[in-house]
Amino acid sequence: MNISPKPKRIKGLRGFTLVELLTVVTIIVILSGMVMGVSGFVQRKAAVDKAKTQLELFNLKITEYMTDSGGFLPPTSEEDVEARSGLIIYRMLYGDGIGADGIAGTADDGALDGRPDEGAVVYLADLDPNNNNQNMINKRGGEVPVELVDPWGNPWRFRNQKGDPSQENPDFDLWSTGPDGKNGTADDIKNW
Repeated sequence: MNISPKPKRIKGLRGFTLVELLTVVTIIVILSGMVMGVSGFVQRKAAVDKAKTQLELFNLKITEYMTDSGGFLPPTSEEDVEARSGLIIYRMLYGDGIGADGIAGTADDGALDGRPDEGAVVYLADLDPNNNNQNMINKRGGEVPVELVDPWGNPWRFRNQKGDPSQENPDFDLWSTGPDGKNGTADDIKNW
């Protein structure tokens, strides 16, 4: 007679209920949402800090440019501020397309080629469009720079209208439209 032992029943083992699984999934979703919210805040703060650093750097270098050019800065119109001011800053600080007199915004300015003109002073080598590690130059798909951009990809604004009451800073106005990309809002980053 061959008697086989009866299989032992394992007591106390049971699976997770649907309610328990849904509770765990809900907690994971809530925690991941909190992490995403915090990371978005940190990224925005980092971009604002980067823009403030760039503003200080550009402000310093434009002032240096102004001193070296005998107090001259390219005059701008409201149309220039809206359409070309990022390009004006690029020309001043990188020396590309400024012509033989070495001053941006004068009659001898030439075409941009992505390189400083011969004899030009390069005030900010980081503006080299061929080595755009800082992503400060927008080339819009071409080889030639079209504007200097802030961390959100919006053009930096520059205004030099001596004697015009709309100018906030006595020397020149320099600003970014900030994270929302809209001019004249509370998140603008300005030198005044």
